[in-house]
Amino acid sequence: MTTRKPVPYKDLRGYLKLLEDKGMLVRISSEVNLDGELGAIAYRDLVRDGPALWFDNIKDYPGMPLVANIMYREDQLALALNGDADWANLRDIIHEGMQDRTPSNIVETGPVKEVKIMGEDVDLDMLPTPRWHEEDGGRYIGTTAGFVTKDPLNGNLNMGQYRSMIIDKNTTTVEIMGDWEVGAKPPQASNYGGVGDRNGVVHILENEEKGLPTPCAIVLGMDPLLTLSCGTAVPHDENGHGEYEAAGSWAGRPVDLVKCETNDLMVPANAEIVLEGEIVPYERVNDGPHGESTGFYNQHPSTFMVKIKAITHRKNPISFGLICGRIEDYPRPLMRSNTLLDVLIAKSGLTNIKEVFFPDAGRSGFLIIRAKITSPEQPKQIIDAAYEHMRYRWVIVVDEDCNVRDWNDVLWRIVSSVVPDRDIYRGREYEYRTPHPGSIEFVPPTYGMAFDATFEFKVYEHPRPGVAQPSMKMMEHVASRWKELGLS
Repeated sequence: MTTRKPVPYKDLRGYLKLLEDKGMLVRISSEVNLDGELGAIAYRDLVRDGPALWFDNIKDYPGMPLVANIMYREDQLALALNGDADWANLRDIIHEGMQDRTPSNIVETGPVKEVKIMGEDVDLDMLPTPRWHEEDGGRYIGTTAGFVTKDPLNGNLNMGQYRSMIIDKNTTTVEIMGDWEVGAKPPQASNYGGVGDRNGVVHILENEEKGLPTPCAIVLGMDPLLTLSCGTAVPHDENGHGEYEAAGSWAGRPVDLVKCETNDLMVPANAEIVLEGEIVPYERVNDGPHGESTGFYNQHPSTFMVKIKAITHRKNPISFGLICGRIEDYPRPLMRSNTLLDVLIAKSGLTNIKEVFFPDAGRSGFLIIRAKITSPEQPKQIIDAAYEHMRYRWVIVVDEDCNVRDWNDVLWRIVSSVVPDRDIYRGREYEYRTPHPGSIEFVPPTYGMAFDATFEFKVYEHPRPGVAQPSMKMMEHVASRWKELGLS
């Protein structure tokens, strides 16, 4: 097990103090309402690459703050991960944590147990929950939350990041991978292009086959590393370690877990709020419309129903949420790119692939694959492997020296190296599940294109000179000195 220097915080509050001390967080003391206004402020701040936001004065919720935009910028992530504000460094920390987990620590109690609300006293309206987008069908309490369930087959805990809309004082939705009719068979794999791990929807449907409810917990206001882990495809290792243990590895110290009050699930002891409940078998409810990361609103009329049985929280709890959209307070490219790289190499055997980058570009959108090309047939082999093992419509293969996060570099390679009738291929056509009757769901085109934007082994009319840019090795060296040079 690799030992990292522990991050200098133990919970969301400690991380927020770090942000504030570094001048990376702004407190908003003017009154803000929850019906679209708070979400619009958060969205404008995101597109302007602004600071983290602490809303201190939410209309009708005195003394109940909410924070947003606390973990989308590179400098914020560097603070959260105790690393350098450099993509390659952060990518390596994330990758190592997924490979080498830190076992969690079970404790008797924790700050999240300071206040306990049980049974008939449960009222979700006590928490400041935004209608993030103006056309949302309800208030979404689950945007950055961790949704915890237990695998009925092996007892492993899973924590996913699924959306949850409040229906009434003790009822929410949970939308996991779309609509699921009563009697639906559990899926065999994640729709992330991930590793097919047994996630929450598998747990729910397998319990439902036996007529059983699924105990669950919705964890609100976690530290940023737990939020990162629950929002990506973290496979369980041979010891059954999953999201909690990946977050512990990134943090350089174990995650403290405490048992729920009404079930035997384990939840982060230092979280701000935990909603304990169960998914009711054979019941489905409408979720949405809700603005999503595809850039469109969508609606799912057949999602699971959650009955909340208890709320435990810290004194003066801090809520944390995000407005979903093409840009949001979650580093999707960083988290998903690591998983996609491991999966593609494992399934294809193409060890010359160096990086798989997932840009923020819509559902089933782009993959940019950086590889060391050693033979003329390799770019097409990589394209074929991407279409076989991933569910993405547009694929660009580039040489090892390309900065896949720089669209100018990627597009320069396309216009400089691609001959359309030689280097462009029609992508694989995917079948999409027909949207559920009554749903609002944009279905994008069923296929895209692939570009061989590599230079190696291609024949040109005139000799090709070398690429005039610093090497990847030199760029990583310079990045490692960035703080020393007084740059940010």
